[in-house]
Amino acid sequence: MTAPFHETLRKANRAAWEAMLGHPFVRAVESDQLAPDAFVRYLSYERDFVATAILIFAHALLKAPGFATRRHLVGVLHALANEQISYFDMTFAALRTTPVAVAHFPASVTAFRDRMDEIARTGSYAEIIAAMLAAEWMYASWCGRAAARRSAEPHLARWVALHAGPDFAAGVDWLKGEIDAAAEQVDVDQRDLLVQRFGETLRLEFAFHSAPLR
Repeated sequence: MTAPFHETLRKANRAAWEAMLGHPFVRAVESDQLAPDAFVRYLSYERDFVATAILIFAHALLKAPGFATRRHLVGVLHALANEQISYFDMTFAALRTTPVAVAHFPASVTAFRDRMDEIARTGSYAEIIAAMLAAEWMYASWCGRAAARRSAEPHLARWVALHAGPDFAAGVDWLKGEIDAAAEQVDVDQRDLLVQRFGETLRLEFAFHSAPLR
């Protein structure tokens, strides 16, 4: 039996996938050793990217192949704009701190944000899905592990739980189904491009997650 295309994406980018799941940031969260200042930096960078993800999925909605897909993406946008952004605002308030100013973001953080935005603006629907599948599948994988050992930092524990729960897993499964369906409609060169987008995203994620640990 032929493996689904989403597994082809991961297998073709095995080194980048394993590097991300073994990232020092990921290990620090899993061992409950992430420094408080690193957590604040991470929250700042991640909130900014979630705001960009709203634009990314908005481009996906405009390029989506049908109404059912568009309706699903409306739900994705709602969750990003309300649940996730609200998490950051609540957490900064609870920690009595303010996010790092965008002007002070490291280059690796802005490079990730800007490149993902570029893929969404100039790429196909399938390219957007391949890139976001890499990001969200990776998060679901390591957060699933991290959730088994709940952090003593309640806000970090909640962030991990958001990405380890059934709703997020269902979103990842939806992305897998979308990329599998898209792969059946394109030629070999276009499938190769999707493999590249998946790996590129993982490499950008690796650099992004290194930034809070400086």
